[in-house]
Amino acid sequence: MSALKEKIIEELEELPEPALKQVMNYLVSLKRHDAEEEPSLLSIAGALSGKQMSGEEIENELYGPVKSK
Repeated sequence: MSALKEKIIEELEELPEPALKQVMNYLVSLKRHDAEEEPSLLSIAGALSGKQMSGEEIENELYGPVKSK
């Protein structure tokens, strides 16, 4: 066993049960991410609307047009 794995096991032995559950969830998430290679939200966000939008158009869509005083 590598020194890194041994150190991880030593650290795990000191954790309380709730923290071990968090570690397990993180490990499952890591394995899933590596297996699926899901695209990030930012990489597909532009395609969701079907058209390219400028920063101003996005702000208007989200917050409404800026009102002049």
